[in-house]
Amino acid sequence: MNHIASKEEAQLVRPGDDTGQPDDGCAELARLAGYIVGRPVPREALADEVRLLALAPPAMSPAQRQALSDLAAAARARQELRRKLSRAESFLSGFAEHSPSPLWIKDRSGSYVMGNAALHGFFGVPTVVGKDDSHFWPEDVRRSLEEQDRAVLDNGEVIKTMETSHDGARHWLVHKFPIDVDGEPFLGGSAIDMTEEVAKERALIRHDNFYVLLSRLSAIISRARSLEALCLDTCREAAHQPGLEIVDISRRDEATGAIRLFTSALRDGSEHEWRSDEDSAAHADWFMHELAVAAAASGTLQFSNDVNHGCTRRDIRSCMAIPLLVNGKCWGVISFYSTRPEFFDSFYRERAGELGTELSFGLERLLNAQELHRLARTNALSGLPSRLHFDEEVAALAAGNASGTVLLININRFDEISSAYGNTAAIGLMRQVAQRLRGEVAERMVLSHVGIGRFALFYPVDEARSPRGYVHDVIIPLLEGSYQVDQHRIWCTVNVGAAMLPEDGTTADELLVKAWDALAGARHMEEHIGFYDRDADHALARQISMEAELRDAVERGEFVNYYQPKVDLKTGKIAGAEALVRWNHPTRGIVPPAEFVPVLERSGLVIEVGRIVMQKAMEDWRTWHDAGLTPPQIAVNVAPAQFRCDTLFDDIEKALNTAEAHMRPLSIEVTESSLVSDHRRVVDILTRVRNLDVPVAIDDFGTGYSSLAYLVTLPVDVLKIDRSFVIKMAQDSGYMGLVQTIVSLAHNLELEVVAEGIEKPEEAKLLKLLRCEYGQGNLYGKPVPAEEFALLLKK
Repeated sequence: MNHIASKEEAQLVRPGDDTGQPDDGCAELARLAGYIVGRPVPREALADEVRLLALAPPAMSPAQRQALSDLAAAARARQELRRKLSRAESFLSGFAEHSPSPLWIKDRSGSYVMGNAALHGFFGVPTVVGKDDSHFWPEDVRRSLEEQDRAVLDNGEVIKTMETSHDGARHWLVHKFPIDVDGEPFLGGSAIDMTEEVAKERALIRHDNFYVLLSRLSAIISRARSLEALCLDTCREAAHQPGLEIVDISRRDEATGAIRLFTSALRDGSEHEWRSDEDSAAHADWFMHELAVAAAASGTLQFSNDVNHGCTRRDIRSCMAIPLLVNGKCWGVISFYSTRPEFFDSFYRERAGELGTELSFGLERLLNAQELHRLARTNALSGLPSRLHFDEEVAALAAGNASGTVLLININRFDEISSAYGNTAAIGLMRQVAQRLRGEVAERMVLSHVGIGRFALFYPVDEARSPRGYVHDVIIPLLEGSYQVDQHRIWCTVNVGAAMLPEDGTTADELLVKAWDALAGARHMEEHIGFYDRDADHALARQISMEAELRDAVERGEFVNYYQPKVDLKTGKIAGAEALVRWNHPTRGIVPPAEFVPVLERSGLVIEVGRIVMQKAMEDWRTWHDAGLTPPQIAVNVAPAQFRCDTLFDDIEKALNTAEAHMRPLSIEVTESSLVSDHRRVVDILTRVRNLDVPVAIDDFGTGYSSLAYLVTLPVDVLKIDRSFVIKMAQDSGYMGLVQTIVSLAHNLELEVVAEGIEKPEEAKLLKLLRCEYGQGNLYGKPVPAEEFALLLKK
């Protein structure tokens, strides 16, 4: 039968009974078991099926026994669940309490319902339960947190944010997530301290940026063309690196050691300069200036990672100064400033040397290039700007359409001064001249030392004095006079050549060459200053052009012989011929000899052309002879340059061999100037020529400067009276007497006489009266080609 426990018995086991254990649902099971067995069942017996069945009456039905077994199984299950829940709660409670990261749970109103020890420690309170964020945060922070919490609860989303303390010293990774408890929303949160990780990440970024800066600095150095550009670009590039606020470069004065700001750049691009006053507002800038001074003085890196007195304008907290060493000396300092404390860590400080070395290399390269540029543009002897400097300045003036005069100042007889007193004294004189010029010449004039003993000056067109007046009033009084050089007293004079910009040229080369020509002319005329003569230059240009044409004419065989007869004044018959060269120009035809012979003589081409004339004369003589004519002796002029050529005698022999005759087909004519120059050599050659049975005549006798004594020793056979004497003798008795004297002198020396340039019959008549044997001129025949001369021979 069923035993139903009495009410008093059933109350032996009830929730929260004297076991002191919290109700886990087993008390109700125990009451049910008590109704079944008819008496109270202890809780500890409930889960033991054997013990529970032992309490049952013997007459209990199988259904009742099965019920008791089910109750025992249910009690065991509930006890196991309670054990697991208790264990899980212990795990969670221990994890939360011992977690180094703050953990919390808030209800929908924002009040904390749970917080761990780390959270309590963070806020500095024994508990946060029952309080909201208004107890711990400023109003603006509280509102921001409230918005985040509302977004999590309303949207059911997990959010993750990185939060930073107001002073930037601490960083937390905050997770917030929704929690649902029996349909009631709660907000869970955790804050992981990421300060060290952020610091490491930022350090890696700074280090990477530092290496990027080094790489970009190399590019800046390679393209920089000036100190200003190198320093400014470096500051700008560095100032944009994360964490840096200001970068500046200061320069050290070698004489005083003072540090002066050279250039700077700020992250925001605003102006930065040190303040010199030491009031409280400027104290931090003064401190940073002193840091740069210390780096320059010691030549070592200086830094401060806690500028605790603060920079009122920029809130600088860390700074570092790196000395820049150029050629072993401190050139200046590059300084870095950051608003972050402890910014310049060991990595920065260790690698700072690389940056300083790289920038120092760039500075040294530019400074060395500047020094080379200066040396190349400075004359080492005088200290004045050099020829290269003058070239560049004149080019710039010409490009700017400037006008003026280039004055080339030359110390006269400088080589003689150097030979007489030595190079040291000559250089000393040159330096004193340079010093006088430097002290007198205005800055707007370009002064340079362009050569040994020569100075160039650009004189602008708008100066008050004319160039000539400036030279006479300033340059000559300034430079001419006595100089004391060591123990020597040296008298100095100068000449000046002038050329005009742009009329005479637009480059220094053109103007100096033309000024030198003008200076040579001034010396020749014994003038202090000479101006370039453009007409003379044009004539010279024509001469150079003609010389090129003459060289081509030699190659193309354009030179031909014309022949003028020499006659016996008694009989009027042809007694000889003179070969005269003509230039058969391909477009101009026959060019008169007065146009090109002087160019032949100045260029040296007269040697080759003289050889051609002589060879052609003998070929023509042979042609006439072979034609059955009786050709006369042909006279060929020999220029002074040909006597200086070693092949003259061989050329004469070769020409004679062409004629293949023993009838004296050739004679040569020489001028008095040929006899004066290298007299012994000329006599030797003429002696050997006469031994070949070749007569020698002195051409244009009486117009040169040779001594009459030469006539006694020279191997000559004929004197030729110059045509100027022949023309004037009919009008001037003095010239008549001169011609008579020449004829008498020649006869006394057993020489023949030939008068040149006979144009009129009365001239021929007078010459015959004076007993002159031979004559030539237009009266007897003009110079004609070989073919026409052959016709004269036939007549």
